[in-house]
Order: sequence, then C-alpha cells, then structure tokens
Amino acid sequence: MSSQGIVGGLAWRTGPFLLLVAAILLCLAVFVVNHGPLYYFDTGSYFKQGNATLSLILPEDTQSAGTVGANQIAQTDDTTNGSRSMIYALLVAVFWRLDALGGIALVNLAAVLLSAWLVVRAARRTGLLQRSGMSLIAIPLLAAAVTALPFYIAYVMPDIFAPVLLILIAAVVAMGREMTLTERLTALALAALAVVLHPSHLAIAGLMLPLAVLAALLRQGSGRWFAVGFVACLVLIGFAERKAFEVAAETVAHKQVVYTPFITARLIVDGPGMTYLDENCPRPDLATCALHEALSWSDDPYRLTAAHIIFERSQNLGSFLLMTPEDQLAVAQEQRAFFFRVLTAYPFSTVAALAGNAATQLKMVSVKMTIPTQAVIRSAKSLSGLTDDSLTVLDRGILARDRSWIATADRVHAALYLVALVAVVGLLLWPGLVAGQLKVFVLCLLAGVLVNALICGGVSQPADRYGARVIWLLPFAAAFLAAAATAPHRKGRQTAGVDI
Repeated sequence: MSSQGIVGGLAWRTGPFLLLVAAILLCLAVFVVNHGPLYYFDTGSYFKQGNATLSLILPEDTQSAGTVGANQIAQTDDTTNGSRSMIYALLVAVFWRLDALGGIALVNLAAVLLSAWLVVRAARRTGLLQRSGMSLIAIPLLAAAVTALPFYIAYVMPDIFAPVLLILIAAVVAMGREMTLTERLTALALAALAVVLHPSHLAIAGLMLPLAVLAALLRQGSGRWFAVGFVACLVLIGFAERKAFEVAAETVAHKQVVYTPFITARLIVDGPGMTYLDENCPRPDLATCALHEALSWSDDPYRLTAAHIIFERSQNLGSFLLMTPEDQLAVAQEQRAFFFRVLTAYPFSTVAALAGNAATQLKMVSVKMTIPTQAVIRSAKSLSGLTDDSLTVLDRGILARDRSWIATADRVHAALYLVALVAVVGLLLWPGLVAGQLKVFVLCLLAGVLVNALICGGVSQPADRYGARVIWLLPFAAAFLAAAATAPHRKGRQTAGVDI
C-alpha cells in the first residue's frame, strides 16, 4: 500500500474517533463549566429518601465526613412518597455519600451513548450504510449537544432517562428485528432502568405501546410483534417495580406508600375538577371534598396552581399540606378514581384541558429549570435533611450565580430546534433519500416528544424542565437523518461486519 493510501486510511479511522471525542466533551461541557452538577429542589428529597433506605444497610457512622448530620433525615410519619423512584434515590444517596455527586453526570452520559450505540448498530444493518459507526453516533450527539442535552447530562434528576427510553423504544419499533440477541437484551436492560427511574417514564412507555402495535399491524413478515412484546415487557417491569416497592415499604419499613395527587391538582386547576367538586361537595364518599374545603381557606387566587396545591405550606397559598395527614392520605389514594369521575362527568372539557396542556408543554423548552435559583438551593438543602456544613456540593455551581445568559441561550436553542424540525420534515418527505426504517425511527421519536408533552403537561403541570428534557431529540434526529442521507449505500443488504 502506498504512503498516500496509509495516510488516507488513518484519516478515515481517526476522523470519526475525533468526532466522537468532541461529542463526548461537548456533552460534558455544562458540567465542566459549572464546576459540578446541576440540580433541582427535589434532588434533596431524592437524597433524603435514598439515604434513609441506605442507612438500613450502611449505618450512619460508616459514612464519610462529608455527610455528617444525615441522621436528621429519618421520617417520623407512617407513609412514604411513591412518586419518587427508590432506585434513583439510592443512586443519588450513594454518590452524595461519597462526595462524588458529579458521578451521576457520567452515568447520564453513559446511558445516552449506549442508547445511541444500539441505534447505530441496528441502523448499519438496516440502513445499508457505509459511514463509520462512530460518525453516526457522534454527528447526532454533536447536534444535540449545542442545545439542551448537556444541561440534562449534568442534571441530578432522572429526566435524561426519558429521552433515552424514547430512543430505545423507537429503535426497537423501527429496527428491532435486525438487532442481535445481545443488543436486544442490552436495550431491554437500559430501557427497563429508565422506566423504573420515574413514574412519568412508565406512563410514557404505556402510551408508546399502541404505537408499537400500530407499527406491527402495518408490517409483514416474522418478528413484527417483537417491539410490542418489548414495550409491553417494559410496562410490566415498571408495574412490578412499583408493587415491589410498596410491599417492601409495608413489610420492612412499616410505611404505606402514597402517591402525590398530581392528577387531582391538575384537574382542579384546569377547571373540570373544581366544577365537579363545586357540584358534589360536601359528600361523605368523596374524599377529595376535604381538599375542596382546604382551597376555600384563602381567597388568594395564586393558590389555584398545581404546584401550590401540592407543595405550598403557607396559609395564603397552601391547601393540601395544611390538611390532616388522614385527609391527605385519603385524597392521594382517591386521585385515580377522581380522574375517572371527572372524565365521565365532563368528557369534552377534560380532554380539551389535557390537549391544551400538552400543546402548552410543547412550547416550553427553556433550560432555565436546570439552573438552580437561590430558592431552589435553599429548598434542596432543607429537603436533604443535612446540616449546612455537609452541603458544600450544592454551592459549587458557577452557572447559577448570574442567570442573565439563560435568555440568550434559550433564543439560540429555539432557533436551532426550529431549523431541526424543518430539516426533519424535509428529509422525511424527500422521496428515496432515507431508508424507510430510519424514517420509522425518527417518526417514533417525534411521537415520543408528543407523548412526553401529554404525560407531563396533562397530568402534572406544563414546565420547561419537562419539555427541554426531550426536545434535543429534534436536532439529534435531524443530524441522524442527514448523516444517513449523505452516506454511501451498499447495493446489498448489510448483515455482517458492523463495527462499533
């Protein structure tokens, strides 16, 4: 081989590798610039819950000096919150105890890289592509890493696993038949982890199941129902984990698992729930009437927001948390039945409210909620149950000291999302430009973004945190399609020799 050929071969191999290194560094940029992880007020609650469980295995006196004072976290009531994942709580507690909370950023990055790797492995068999596997991983991640992705890599909250779950479901729906057994099992393990890290992820998997069924019905040949079984298995794993958590809480900790009544609060704020309560309360067989009464204790209009109903403790804005523990428990346990009562009584207004919230959620994509305010910092410290000298990790962030840059970042990101959306639509509609299964993959991603908006905006409350956590899938998808469209194609079906 000539020296020119050797140089060309090295360039062909090192170029994709350098692209991948650049993508990884850019994904970690926010973590590096911030001098540590980003967090939300609920990060403190995750630590408190996880550390309480961890203390059953590892007593407090074996902790590092960085977590002295954690004995203040013990819960005194006979309930535990089921709206937070115990698995994620344990993960936060382990890293926090080790004074290495930033390690969660590496876990987040690893999950994103692994999901992208699985997509590329299948795409190189299905899409008949000759482009380097490392390039196909790096190019979409580079596009996403100039938007919201690095903020969620650095975020000590389970949000990054929502888009990871969507990537994996989309990959299996579009290309699951071409995956090897090892790849299928890896995808199932990572997707199952994502499902159990937050209740909203389980709901997303549940709503993606009909999409998998539709894709199977539109296909021919063997293996078309694999994706249906895959998503159904994720839903079963999610429910099994919830049940196991409830049993463990009752038998080991002697606590009853209670889920925060987000659905009830959402229905009340949107109108149909309040109308139903106005017409039916007081009523002995309707526990939510207690919340209806609590909402009348103040005439401050700002108390009628979902966040204030659920979390506020002040006399002017609070309601749910001002009720007796018995009434709180009854309202929380009734929220599913209350939803169906309201839906039956006012089907059109309830569905319209859900759709309106989802539409609002789609427009909320700022990264501002990943950057803690002073109020969030105080709340995270308080909810962690630790003493102030144990909370230096929460004071290391640089990005929170001056938030003026966020507005500029949001404008740049919004422009990039718009460009990405136009590019995705154009690439999908251009005849013969992209392999059909890659189109299915991207369409599933777009459907996942809509499902995320419906779950988070409709059930909880429209918030930038929920929208920004998945919107980076737009530039990711656009770059992936562009890389696939511009890559050389083989004449035959590629089934072997798939690198990376």
